Amino acid sequence: MFEYGNARIAARRPGLLGPAALRELTSAGSPEELTERLARVGGWETCAAASTETWPGDGPRDAAAVALSTIELHRATCLSALPHWYEPPARGLVEALVLPLDLERVVALLRLRLAGVDAETASARIAPGAMLDRRRLGELARAGMPVGALRLLGRDGLLPRAAVTRLAARADAREPWSVLEGALVAAWSVARQARAAGRGPDAAWVRDLLAEERAATRAVAIELAEHGVDGAAVLERRLTLDRLDRLAARARHDPLGIGVVAGYVAGVEAQAIRLRAILGHVSGRWSRSRAAAYLPAGG
Repeated sequence: MFEYGNARIAARRPGLLGPAALRELTSAGSPEELTERLARVGGWETCAAASTETWPGDGPRDAAAVALSTIELHRATCLSALPHWYEPPARGLVEALVLPLDLERVVALLRLRLAGVDAETASARIAPGAMLDRRRLGELARAGMPVGALRLLGRDGLLPRAAVTRLAARADAREPWSVLEGALVAAWSVARQARAAGRGPDAAWVRDLLAEERAATRAVAIELAEHGVDGAAVLERRLTLDRLDRLAARARHDPLGIGVVAGYVAGVEAQAIRLRAILGHVSGRWSRSRAAAYLPAGG
């Protein structure tokens, strides 16, 4: 059930940036140089070229935005391939692992559209997801806001139709987007849980992983309420990277199960978080010590 996809992942896993490579990238003198260095790494050149050549809008090219686009395109390229390598029921478990990227893209896109950004510009600014390619993101951007877009998520199978019906009804009732966004996040969690509802140890393991994620989210919310944004940000970083690094290490110990997929997804996500921190430093927005706090042991 997992053999073919896991073999493909095993071939790709060495391409993830290790501690030494990440440490070296912190010495880039600018966002432009960071993009140039990434373009020289195998598997990154296409993402860097696409980000450089397809800068949206008529204004001057923003070097930090191009670097960020390169990071996000690579993240999407890595994760979007995974569901295609597995047949049901394994595919549902894989989708449960990669769906957070699509939620991130959908929320970002809808926020832009509801803020008045036109459909073409909004869709150009958002990198593809794991299951939402550029065509489908364009359809979402052109749909009526927000009801039409929500219904498309049900049509495409990302959300259960019953959840979409409830969300659309609330949107029709003109509930504030801040409230609807919370309901959308909750519906996305239900959709992930449904994909992990099968029998067997792999499905059970994914359900445990989802429960761990929810527990971390609750812990960060409590920290935010009690100690403010700074404390919550530190806790979120620590919990997220600790969990991702632990999962990435597990990939080497579960060659025939879902652990390989979870470990690779975790490695890709941790890499993106750390590259965004490095970008913050080379852009002059973060101190070197702040960025270094995101690097792995040895980095």
